[in-house]
Amino acid sequence: MNDLAIIILNYNSFDDTNREINSLLNENFPEKAIYVVDNNSKDKELIKELGCQKNVNIILSDHNGGYAYGNNLAIKKAIEDGKNYFLLLNPDIEISVDNIKRLYDNLREFTNIGIIGPRICYRNDRNKIFSDGGLLFPEQGFMGGHTNSEEDKRNVITQHFNYNINYIDGSALMFRKEIIDEIGSMNEDFFMYYEESEWCMRLLKNTKWKIAVNTKCEAYNIASNKGSFYEYYMTRNRIWICRLYNGNINYVTKERWRLTRKALKKLKLSLAKAYIKGIFDGLYTKLELKIKHE
Repeated sequence: MNDLAIIILNYNSFDDTNREINSLLNENFPEKAIYVVDNNSKDKELIKELGCQKNVNIILSDHNGGYAYGNNLAIKKAIEDGKNYFLLLNPDIEISVDNIKRLYDNLREFTNIGIIGPRICYRNDRNKIFSDGGLLFPEQGFMGGHTNSEEDKRNVITQHFNYNINYIDGSALMFRKEIIDEIGSMNEDFFMYYEESEWCMRLLKNTKWKIAVNTKCEAYNIASNKGSFYEYYMTRNRIWICRLYNGNINYVTKERWRLTRKALKKLKLSLAKAYIKGIFDGLYTKLELKIKHE
């Protein structure tokens, strides 16, 4: 796996990032194949020190440009270093080196797959599935969902490779360099949420590459709390996806206005503001569908 880069994006998550790096190194993954990007967080000095201690690649961003921006920095550096395969990992994801190797071998063996991911289960309940691949519903304003979500994996009968999906969850996503060559990198305008969805949609719409989840390969995440920050970007970016890919914008705006009224009744003013700002920024921001970044 000398041509594989593992990319971990850090933003105020030093403990998780440190744990993940130690886990990889304890399983003898080459340190110089690990790229850690700090998105100008308060952990910057700790991350810099970690890089010296562990001899991993450290990239310090001068600003927080979001998920796509940070990962794109590392992807560019890894390509310069001669890497051909890339695994994007959230700091709170657990995945074994054996399962990383399985995904890597899948991409090398199945030359029709451009992006692949593992089955994702919960760290606190390892039999419960979080995702066997992402789903998007354009008639519902590209509302997102996950295949087999919340199911007990012991009761699920599924194909080894699930191709009937719309995107790979960005918390654990492996791809080949040819994807960058053909459709460019992830769109940094999204900042966070839906950027991997748009990237997978761009791939499926404009190329012959397939995306797949290997359901025999597992990673584990932690469910996170959602707040106003999350709701703003989910609202705005869903509307953006609708504008770019002919989704039902009215569905999103009606749903979000309904949630705004509900938030106001409960005096959750910051939440209501997030919905309203997300709607207006989603509708009126100038957008460009980027097929290939220059």
